[in-house]
Amino acid sequence: MAAGIIAALSVLTVGCEQQKPEGANYSFDCALPGNPESLDPQFAADENSMTVIGNLFTGLMKTDDSGKLKNAVAKDYTVSADGLKYTFTLRTDCYWFFDADEDEDADENELMPVTAHDFEFAFRRIFNPETCSPHREKYECLKNAGAIINGSADYTELGVKALSDTELVFELEYPNAGFLNSLAFTAAMPCNEQFFYDTKGRYGLDDKSVASNGAFFIRQWFYDPYGHDNFIYMARNDKNDDFDRTYPSFLNFYIKESREEAAVSFDEGTSDVLLTFEYDKKKYEENVVNSYYNYTFGIVINPENEQYSNENIRKALAYGIDKESFDEELPEDMTAAYGIIPPGISFLNKSYREVNADKAAAISGSDGEMIEYSPEKALSYYESGMKGMNLQSLENIKILVPENYMDTEYLHLVTQNWQTLFGFYIGIEEVPFEEFYQRIADGEYTMAMYPLSGDFNSPVSVLEKFEKENNDFGYSSAEFQSVVDEIKKLGNYNDGVELYNKAEKIILNDFEFIPVFYKKEFEILGKGNHDIVYDPFTKQLNFRYAKYYE
Repeated sequence: MAAGIIAALSVLTVGCEQQKPEGANYSFDCALPGNPESLDPQFAADENSMTVIGNLFTGLMKTDDSGKLKNAVAKDYTVSADGLKYTFTLRTDCYWFFDADEDEDADENELMPVTAHDFEFAFRRIFNPETCSPHREKYECLKNAGAIINGSADYTELGVKALSDTELVFELEYPNAGFLNSLAFTAAMPCNEQFFYDTKGRYGLDDKSVASNGAFFIRQWFYDPYGHDNFIYMARNDKNDDFDRTYPSFLNFYIKESREEAAVSFDEGTSDVLLTFEYDKKKYEENVVNSYYNYTFGIVINPENEQYSNENIRKALAYGIDKESFDEELPEDMTAAYGIIPPGISFLNKSYREVNADKAAAISGSDGEMIEYSPEKALSYYESGMKGMNLQSLENIKILVPENYMDTEYLHLVTQNWQTLFGFYIGIEEVPFEEFYQRIADGEYTMAMYPLSGDFNSPVSVLEKFEKENNDFGYSSAEFQSVVDEIKKLGNYNDGVELYNKAEKIILNDFEFIPVFYKKEFEILGKGNHDIVYDPFTKQLNFRYAKYYE
């Protein structure tokens, strides 16, 4: 529980503080479903790492609990008329803190101001081949980024320059409306060059190799792969509390071995927050529950499977799903999906699907009619596909599904449609989250129910998942790529409504991702807990404003 402080050191320290009526100065606990791979923002890409990093570091920009972009270390910024130059002025009251003497007090010799040079160094690290950063493509719009990636320019030529301690300039190769959003990603967090080199290659790998410029700093990080009592203990970075108040005194991450273990911790009261796709309204009726309609679940087929990847068979499968019959069958957290972009994506201050209805996107390019349930079309495509392959029947297979993402009972609504129409049986195989994505990447599947979301709250973030280098299920389309390239160069993403619709239509008419369900994700807070902010796109939990009330 938030009010119960588990670590002995936490008890000693918090005992001297007066618990305030606004819910401040408590300790919060969170069960992570795995050990962070690294706390190096320019390298880490797993959700466990990014959650911890988001509480240790502060970037130029941040998103609030409504998903809106706000200044963080940036005091203000200007954008040139052509959209190719961003000039930032930084605050002078944000500090790096490394608790060298481990007394939890910020002594003057343990503090360093965060400067524009720290951001310049961070971005150069992303493009330095020695870093092996997985984040380079996120910032491909930067001047010379493409040339650096293909090896024709040095990473020091990147269009990022600190003009002084407080002035930072980004030069872009082309206008990019999503650039500001990308500065709130963990990859864009600053890196102090002196501290980085002082760690002698250990940066972000242990508790002695991490300096904080955010809400909390690391007191201890213990991980034994053969043990169970693994944790990361963090305390409030008081020096950075002056500008942007941090409410908790302590933050403790308890490292579990799976999402299931993390869920058990919440049910036992040893974790203050649960992220889940499964929601029992009666069970959590006394909890604060936040929901996000940020996923589209769709059928993908291994392109190496000649039978099911046949174009006519894919079309038969798409036209053979009676989605309208789902209406009275599906639970509150699921609806039938006709489009690619889920309704939780915001656009013009409303759901994207209110602006561009999914059925408007699901229009067949061959006859101009809706891509929806049609037994006649389904059987016609099926017979054409079977004749072309000289087959009498298709092999029985199983759909690969990630565990705990959805109740597979509702997937039977789809497979029963197919069995009735085509006479073949398709079973269901649930596997752990990590195994699911590994098998997709390795091509060890025939068909899968693939959960799709974006990295930030914009239609383009979902569409980018279909770029050849960004998906592991084999989708590639030159026509689609040209539309996405056009979108990326928009000065304002609000101008892209027709392009988004066009991109969706291309994907839907290729029948390589067949949308089936829109699905909610849930953040459930322990009783008495408030303001633990979850970003369902970056997957970060932010505890800076977390409060507890008796």
